[in-house]
Amino acid sequence: MNFSPYKKKIVDTEEYKAFSNDFDYYINFFQNLSGLISYNGRIISLITNSKIHILDTSLIENAGQTLRSVKLCSSIGCFADANTLIRKLRDDLVLYIYILDVINHRKPFVEDDVANLNTEDKEKLLSALLNIRLNNVLTADEQAIEAWFNNTVTELPYTTRKKLSFENYMKSLKQNVNIKKILDDYNLQDYWETLRTRLNNYVHNNGKQFTNQNFVHAENKNIDTHFKNINTRVSYISSIFVILLLMTESTLISSTDMIDHLDTGIEPPEDCQYFIANFVQEFINTRITKLHPELKQYLKDHNTHGMKID
Repeated sequence: MNFSPYKKKIVDTEEYKAFSNDFDYYINFFQNLSGLISYNGRIISLITNSKIHILDTSLIENAGQTLRSVKLCSSIGCFADANTLIRKLRDDLVLYIYILDVINHRKPFVEDDVANLNTEDKEKLLSALLNIRLNNVLTADEQAIEAWFNNTVTELPYTTRKKLSFENYMKSLKQNVNIKKILDDYNLQDYWETLRTRLNNYVHNNGKQFTNQNFVHAENKNIDTHFKNINTRVSYISSIFVILLLMTESTLISSTDMIDHLDTGIEPPEDCQYFIANFVQEFINTRITKLHPELKQYLKDHNTHGMKID
């Protein structure tokens, strides 16, 4: 017996159809980004004395899957669950940037061994390379990342385990002067903090109102607002992720022009290694530019490897 007084399903509403069209853009974006990074063959590794860990695109693929779950929850009126998953989306995407940043700052070899390399004498260079020593000392951030790769996070001391928290991710990333400037000068930090509070309310169920947002029906007068909130929050998190990526390792958005030309035996265009993928350019033009009118120019001027943003 069906006790529900509502006959119309959310998926049949015009509001859901409009939401779905917009939302699928972000699912496709992360799927394409994961495929792009994998296709370009960039290997990002954390080298320790015990193992070489490869940062693949699992966290980016995971973001796409989380978005599919957000869409499913929204389609049945479970907006509290959808927002809880959005916080997971935020944490996972910023975790990817944090790992990337820690790897970029890691010194895998003993610095004296590297400093003493003599590139002018081939025999001495070969001998030095054969005797170069791995850096066995790991910072607390590096220990946390290694444990994440090894699935041993729960075995870490509490203070080291806390490195794998959103608060520490942002604290570490703000050591990058460009990231700090963007958040502070382009009015992104205030909403980033507001969003943190709102998402935490859903995760911790800070009031009956958040429980009730899991029972939204098709006739609810605020259903369009619920959908718009989901899209706005996902758009903001996705945009911040791309900004952080550009300020940490912008080569990951490079187009496939170089590989495509080499594979077909054609001379690649000059400086094509600096071209960016079309779908990333579109994301910057249609999403990031909405955050601040001057932000795009800053990204063009200050991304880490001089990628050509139009």
